[in-house]
Amino acid sequence: KNSDGISCLEKFAQTNVRPKLQHFHSFGCPAYVLRNELECHSKALPKWDSRSRLGVYLGQSPTHARSVGLILNLKTGLVSPQYH
Repeated sequence: KNSDGISCLEKFAQTNVRPKLQHFHSFGCPAYVLRNELECHSKALPKWDSRSRLGVYLGQSPTHARSVGLILNLKTGLVSPQYH
C-alpha cells in the first residue's frame, strides 16, 4: 500500500476492489490451462495427448469475480479470463 492507502494493483486496474491474498499469484508466473477442446466437452482426447496448455498469469480480472485470473495464451497472444 502507498501512503494514500491504495494498493498498486488498485491503481493499475483503476478499481477500488481490494485483492484477496488467497487468490493472488505472482505476475508473469507460468499457468497451465485446460485446452479448449476439453472445456466444450465435445469429444475425448486420446489417452497420451496433453490436456492443458501453457500460459502466463497476468493478474486478476477487473471485470469478473476476484478468483478469475487473466491468462496470456503464448501461441495466439490473446488474453482470456480463466474460471475455476
